[in-house]
Amino acid sequence: MLPTDLSPRKRTIAGVWSIVAAAYTPAVWMIGDAQGQRGSFLAAFAAMMVVFLPWALSTPSLLRLSSELPLGSGRTPRSLVRLTVVGAVGVPVVTGTGLTLEWASAWALGIGHPGSLARLPIRVAITSFFSVPIYGGVVAIGQALVWADRTRQQERSLAQARLDTLRAQLNPHFLFNALGAVGELVHRDAGAAQSAIARLADVLRTTLASNSAEVTMAQEIALTKDHIELHRLLLPNQIDVRFVISADAWRARVPALVLQPLVENALVHGLGRMNDGGWLTIKATVDHGRLFIEVANALLPISPPSHGLGSGLQNVRERLAAWRDARSQLVVDRNSDRFVVKLNLPFVPDEMGE
Repeated sequence: MLPTDLSPRKRTIAGVWSIVAAAYTPAVWMIGDAQGQRGSFLAAFAAMMVVFLPWALSTPSLLRLSSELPLGSGRTPRSLVRLTVVGAVGVPVVTGTGLTLEWASAWALGIGHPGSLARLPIRVAITSFFSVPIYGGVVAIGQALVWADRTRQQERSLAQARLDTLRAQLNPHFLFNALGAVGELVHRDAGAAQSAIARLADVLRTTLASNSAEVTMAQEIALTKDHIELHRLLLPNQIDVRFVISADAWRARVPALVLQPLVENALVHGLGRMNDGGWLTIKATVDHGRLFIEVANALLPISPPSHGLGSGLQNVRERLAAWRDARSQLVVDRNSDRFVVKLNLPFVPDEMGE
């Protein structure tokens, strides 16, 4: 059993070196048995654990060294020279420490045949030579971790860049639609148009104030309600809006502005064309670690394709692709009198809200 108070990385290192010790044990035990050293298999495993203990203890330092001396980016020759020097000095030291501990343990416990102390330097020299691949393997793992970390950072940077680009696209798209509607409202009701402009300023201020790539579902719903209230002023007829959000869904984290283009599509390209106002429903539930969001709206029985609808949906698809889970999906279901957009995202609970 590994100690429970170790960090995940240290537990992994301890586990890996335990496996290495177990892999070496059969060969060491059989060689000892062939030489007349009738030790038990368990004793041979314990000896290997002692031998590889210095390697396990030095592994975090070697991994840190690899991160400080990465290969590539024009630094390969310098890094290779320094890693070689460290290996030339470190391998004999680590190997000698392990063999010395093994000898001292066997001598103190009076078990096995630890051999003469005079032969220890020869054993260290021979074992150090065969331990060079072990050092190379640890360094290679460290370099792989460096490149993996670089890749993750690049992916995060690219994802953030894509989200920023999409945010820049969404705001003008919404603004153009809203200003066009306000322009039409001026001719019908100047007072309502003035209220709509004030509401539009509040909505834009809230939208532009946050640069977060993700928000809670509660925050996204609050912003969505502001958009809906703005459109209530712009649309000539009342609409029936309903929110059906489960308790878990309220605290889920979602991509920022993921609902805004969907609701805007429903209001502008669907409900805005209906004489009786229609209805809009937003649902969100959590099931088996997934967050399911549904935005549905009434639709005219005969409704021609609306310019701008596809770009809004594409923006959301790209936003999901740039977010946490490659399995995130957007599915459109349209029939004669309703238009439904379904989102399938990973359920990421907000830790601050727990």
